[in-house]
Amino acid sequence: MPVPQTQRLYVTGGRGRLASLIADHFRAPAHAVSLFSRNAGPGFQPLESLPEPAVLAGADTILHLAWSSLPATSEQHPGTEERHDLPFLERLLTALAATPATRRVRLVFFSSGGAVYGNAPDRPSREDDACRPIGSYGRAKLAAEQLIAARTDRDHLATTVLRISNPYGYPVPSGRAQGLIPHALRCGMNRETLALWGDGSARKDFLYYTDFLSALELVLSHRLLGTYNLCAGESHRIDEVIGLVERELGCAIALQPKPAPAWDVHDSRLANDKFVAATAWQPQVPLAEGIRRAAAGYALH
Repeated sequence: MPVPQTQRLYVTGGRGRLASLIADHFRAPAHAVSLFSRNAGPGFQPLESLPEPAVLAGADTILHLAWSSLPATSEQHPGTEERHDLPFLERLLTALAATPATRRVRLVFFSSGGAVYGNAPDRPSREDDACRPIGSYGRAKLAAEQLIAARTDRDHLATTVLRISNPYGYPVPSGRAQGLIPHALRCGMNRETLALWGDGSARKDFLYYTDFLSALELVLSHRLLGTYNLCAGESHRIDEVIGLVERELGCAIALQPKPAPAWDVHDSRLANDKFVAATAWQPQVPLAEGIRRAAAGYALH
């Protein structure tokens, strides 16, 4: 395994919960971490300043999580990504191409495993499969991937695309339209009703956040380039997940069934073989154990 080297990491989307977890995990003495956000302030540099040459000169690797939509909000506000995210990504790639080849900053882009693939074929989706997104969020993420691939080939950039499944195990705001497990835990503990999209038969891949972070460590230490699924490698039905939460909490969760949105991927299955072969990484936290840990953590908040 490569010896980890101290890097200067820029993390965009810095006010997001996942970005803050990454920053806390990688901070000194391991690495020097700077957070960037559209809402600049103490501890957060302005995102718009990132493509400036003087700013880029201070980074070794950019972890690009900033994105202006979620799957649900992307449908509610069509064209958001085309107005904000893709033009900014184009500026950033142009700026990276303008840096000296001997001092080229790496870009790690956080894409979406389920959304870009669409529904799985008769097996888990692999990185070389055709992507057939069914929602605007997935189409925008795929457009970003294609932009990165084109500029990487043309300008010889150092880029990595991570198609991430559903990281969990940390609190998310109650109003955020994403994150089944934390919302199920909140509803169960507070005796609230959980909105259930569809009949519970949809399948998703859930990755405990410490496994996500350990995988990201290997992305950095191995200096991986290319596209990788970052996932547990096994999917679970939504009703199974709710049942595990109920068993952990010792109570039934009241459900409010709602029609499944047309843009929500019903059968998301992802293969992690390529990433495992490149890094020897293996997820360590099974779903039931992850839910147990998440419930214990939620009770402390």
